[in-house]
Amino acid sequence: MDDARFDRLAAMALRPPRRAADARLPGAPDSAVRDRYRGALLAGAAGDALGRPMEGRTNRTGRRVTEFERWRGWAGGPTGTITDDTQLTMAVAECLLVHGAVDPDDLARRLVAWLPEGRGKGQATVEAVTRLSDGTPWWEAGAASDGNGAAMRVAPIGLAFPHDHGRLRDEAALSAVVTHSSPMAVAGAVVQALAVALAVRAPSGDLDPDAFVAALVAGTADLHDPGAPERRPEADGTPVRLVDRIAEVPSLLHLPPDEAFDRLYNGAFVLESLPSALWCFLRSPDDVEQVLVTAASGGHDADTVAAMAGNLAGAHVGVSGIPARWLGDLEFADELTAMADGLADLAGVLPEA
Repeated sequence: MDDARFDRLAAMALRPPRRAADARLPGAPDSAVRDRYRGALLAGAAGDALGRPMEGRTNRTGRRVTEFERWRGWAGGPTGTITDDTQLTMAVAECLLVHGAVDPDDLARRLVAWLPEGRGKGQATVEAVTRLSDGTPWWEAGAASDGNGAAMRVAPIGLAFPHDHGRLRDEAALSAVVTHSSPMAVAGAVVQALAVALAVRAPSGDLDPDAFVAALVAGTADLHDPGAPERRPEADGTPVRLVDRIAEVPSLLHLPPDEAFDRLYNGAFVLESLPSALWCFLRSPDDVEQVLVTAASGGHDADTVAAMAGNLAGAHVGVSGIPARWLGDLEFADELTAMADGLADLAGVLPEA
C-alpha cells in the first residue's frame, strides 16, 4: 500500500461515524430488502458450513456436496457448524453496528478475542492477530499476504454502504489492513464488498453477468495492485492483477466446474478464491443452492469460496431462496439474522410498517 493511501486510511479511523440518510434501495419494498440482507449473511454462513468438510481436498474427487456434514477434523462439531469465515464476518458486522463505521481499534480487539476460539484459522490472520495481541498497533500488524482473509469477512461493509461506493471502498480497505497489508488482499476486500453491494441492489431475476462484472471492474480498476504470479501448474509466472482475472470470469461461465476451477484455481489466495466465488455466483445467480453446492464441491479452499459466493447469491436472491433444510441446522442463524437487520438499518432501510 502506498504511503498516501495508508495515511488516508489512518486518518479515517479518527473521524466520527456517520449514518446514511434516507438511503433506501430504490424500487424494492422494505420486506424484500430485509430478505436480501438476511440472505447475504445466512447464505454466506451456509456456504461456509457446507464447504467445511471439503476444505483442502482436490476438485477432482467427483464428490457433490449437497448437505451439511458432521466433521471430526481440526474442530469437530454438529452439522451446520461454521468456521472462521463466518466468525470474522460477524466480528466485522458487530464493529459496524456499534460504531456505524469500521473502527480499526475496536475491530482489532474483536479479532484478539476471537483468536483462541477461531476455527480453521488462516496463517496470515493468525500472524497479524498475534501481533495485535502482543501490543502492535493495528496499522503495523497486517501481514504482507495475498490471502483471502480480508475479503472473506467483508460482506457486512457491502451491506452497510451499498449507496456510497467511495465510502464502501474506504471502509473495506480500512477493515482489511488490520490483518492484511498486501495491496492485492486489500483490493480483494474492496472488490468483494462492492460485489455484495451490487448484488443486493440488482433487480431480482434480472442479473446480467457481463454487466455485473463490467460494473465491478469499473468500480475497482484503479485500485493499487501490482499483481502476483498464479499458483496453478500451467501458469508461466507472469503477475496477474485481481481485477484483470475478475474481468475474465464471464468468458468462463460456459465451462463445467472442474475446468473453471482448473483455470481459476480455487485456493486460499484472493487471486484464486474471489474470482472462483464470482464464477459460482454468476453461473446461476438466481439459484442459491446451485451456487453453494458448486462452490463447496470444488475442494481446495471450499468453505471460503462457498461463503463468499453465498454472500453474493444470498444478497441477490434473499433468505427465501436458501433451502429450509440448511437454515434449520445452521449455527448462529438467529444472530446472523439480527445482524443483517441492524445492517439494513445502518444502510438507511426503513423498518416495515
